[in-house]
Amino acid sequence: MSAAGGKAEKKNIKQSAVVQDVQGGGVVSRPVLMTASFSCGACVMVLEMAGSRVVAPYMGTSLIVWTSLIGIIMASLALGYWLGGIVSDRHPNALLLSRIIALAALLTAIMAVVANPLLQLLSSGLRNIYAGSVIASLCLFAVPSFLLGMVSPFIVRLAMRNLGSAGHTVGAFSALSSAGSILGTFLGGFVLISFLSSQTILFLVAAVLGVVSLLLNHPGWRSLAPIVAVTFGLGILSEAGAMPMMPEGRNIETPYNTIHIMDTIAYNTRREIRILQTDPMGAQSLMYIDSPNELYSDYTKFYDLAFHFKPDVKSVLMLGGGGYCVPKHLGEIRPEVSLDVVELDPGITGAAREFFNLGDRPAQRIFHEDARMFLNREARRGELKYDAIFEDVFGSSYNIPFHLTTSECMKRIRELIAPDGVFVVNIISSINGELFSGIYSSIASAFPNIMIFPATYPNSAAIQQNVMIVALAGDVIPERPPADEYIASLLRHRWTAPFEPRIAAFTDAFAPVEKYALRR
Repeated sequence: MSAAGGKAEKKNIKQSAVVQDVQGGGVVSRPVLMTASFSCGACVMVLEMAGSRVVAPYMGTSLIVWTSLIGIIMASLALGYWLGGIVSDRHPNALLLSRIIALAALLTAIMAVVANPLLQLLSSGLRNIYAGSVIASLCLFAVPSFLLGMVSPFIVRLAMRNLGSAGHTVGAFSALSSAGSILGTFLGGFVLISFLSSQTILFLVAAVLGVVSLLLNHPGWRSLAPIVAVTFGLGILSEAGAMPMMPEGRNIETPYNTIHIMDTIAYNTRREIRILQTDPMGAQSLMYIDSPNELYSDYTKFYDLAFHFKPDVKSVLMLGGGGYCVPKHLGEIRPEVSLDVVELDPGITGAAREFFNLGDRPAQRIFHEDARMFLNREARRGELKYDAIFEDVFGSSYNIPFHLTTSECMKRIRELIAPDGVFVVNIISSINGELFSGIYSSIASAFPNIMIFPATYPNSAAIQQNVMIVALAGDVIPERPPADEYIASLLRHRWTAPFEPRIAAFTDAFAPVEKYALRR
């Protein structure tokens, strides 16, 4: 073959590619394709972040749930990339792409409506957190993510004008899609979740996808208009309150949690109580409505043991606010004691002020930040010393965040506590559990004297319950008679049987809290 013949063949290949695009209806203006690539990239990330908030009230926000959510969405995207490449080669048609995006918009809107009853069904029927979170992610996010995955190779195929610039085209649109994903990540995490409900965000994603689908097929908008109209209609109906995400009580979206507040009757006292819930596994704070400063939960009463072992406590640090039940109790019975509370979520504090009678008092300060960051900073400064430190911090599934269970964390706590100070922490586990054993070892690495107080079943090492650890910074456990019967009743819960931890102390580098929590 001559050089001239070779050039002619290459030219024919390029021309045939252009003709195929034109015959397939694939010629779309580059700005529209760029807009579609950027917008769909952003929508994928917003969908993922909003999805975590939709699932949280039923499955929690543990590492297991996040792993399931990210894994299913990534797998669905990968399948969409593969099939989208095949379909776009066979049918490089802008109308087909617009229909794919319109279908993704409609399914996202439907997801916002059916998420609540579907997740209720799954959470009641599947007790295994692994199976539940994977199936929930599959049912809600697999198909919309799959359809959005098809978009990227489709857009590149439509944008490609000749083989000589294929690398540039692929690189440019991949970068544009990634830029959209970056915007979606920060927009979702910093803005949307802070100001809009999860359901509103899903409808917003659906609306954006609907607009993109119309842009890609402006001449054929009549065929897509019903889908877009239904999407907007579902959004308006939902935001009007016809389809609330939760069936009862009051729901509050915060930057960190979906807070559910409800009133009910306590089974044991037959008094009306108010419950604050951020996790589907149980209640995080409970309050008697007729006596807001009275402690309802048995385990919270064991924080008063700090004043038995150190009667001259004048300053307390509490890690974790929740419904502020313990701070309110201390403020009423010990108004002279100064109290600093570290609560990550300002929305929790706002809910406590509105629904749990939290007020201000001169001796109380509230810090809205991560507890470990507070400990690290103040230990480094060396300006604060507390007579007692209380820890009652939980994430999803009643798991203490791992960075608050490690030996490094306990050393920071020890540095902030008085030489004869008291550290009291709430752990939900059995005494025989590996989770309890690991946390115990971490505390023992910093405190010389440790006592165990099972809150509900004082004679059982096998039952999962609130187990309180009281650790003393001093070398000797003071022996003094209880001040009253209330303290005496708490002291009778002390675990006196031999106990040796089976798990080494957790560290910042290795703290498998989630694994041990499943068999606590």
